[in-house]
Amino acid sequence: MSFNPATGLVYMPVQGVPLTLMDNKDWKFNGVRPGEPHSNMGWNTANFANVEPPTSKPYGRLVAWDPVKQQAAWTKEQISPWNGGTLTTAGNLVFQGTADGRFIAYNATTGEPLWETPTGTGVIAAPSTYLVDGKQYVSIAVGWGGVYGLAQRATDRQGPGTVYTFAVGGKAPAPAFVKYQMDKLVAGVKYDPAHVPTGTALYVSNCVFCHGVPGVDRGGNIPNLGYMDASYIENLDKFVFKGPATERGMPDFTGKLSMDDVQKIKAFIQGTADAIRPKN
Repeated sequence: MSFNPATGLVYMPVQGVPLTLMDNKDWKFNGVRPGEPHSNMGWNTANFANVEPPTSKPYGRLVAWDPVKQQAAWTKEQISPWNGGTLTTAGNLVFQGTADGRFIAYNATTGEPLWETPTGTGVIAAPSTYLVDGKQYVSIAVGWGGVYGLAQRATDRQGPGTVYTFAVGGKAPAPAFVKYQMDKLVAGVKYDPAHVPTGTALYVSNCVFCHGVPGVDRGGNIPNLGYMDASYIENLDKFVFKGPATERGMPDFTGKLSMDDVQKIKAFIQGTADAIRPKN
């Protein structure tokens, strides 16, 4: 959020992520209920989320708010709730990065888009501006993340965390943007089809909140397991039990899942990929 004393407006990235909650009458502390989302992840809140779909859809918008009149001067709708912070300047500009990988400059008074450039991946940071030897620069840290960004995204390309710096007359080339690897569904993992129903319930209780539905959801910074190389799924236990990702926030399922449970989760992942794979 930023304020421009010349326009008298506040420029706010507004987000709406609707959610419905219902009481879980059968809740027990640390109770595990297969098929209940994230019930075995330590996030057992005595509520059911989105059992009844919300009546509105997620939204994001850039709002130029007049705090005196208590109303919007102008609004720009965006395709995702998860967009960057704002910067407004004495030159009557507003800068913002977006979830769909753009860095945009608007007229601060009217909201007219004046300039934009691709950033290669979504943006959640706010830009900054500064002077060096009398020359003005605008910098933005580009990188997708945050809670919403773990499992959702609005771009087909990604890149490492990158700082972009812009100035009038700047000519440095943009870095190459790498496409998300979502072209090939996992294939070749051996499984027992009879394990798929139980594996479904286990996956919903332990995995779906972060990894989404295999091969269906787009995935964010956390990969969609339906598009992983088969070697990862075949060795899933090495990631589930005290795996390398625990240092980056993944729960350790030691004592919560058994090796047999992991086999059934693998069956669900590969079985789902096989079920949705286009038939030639």
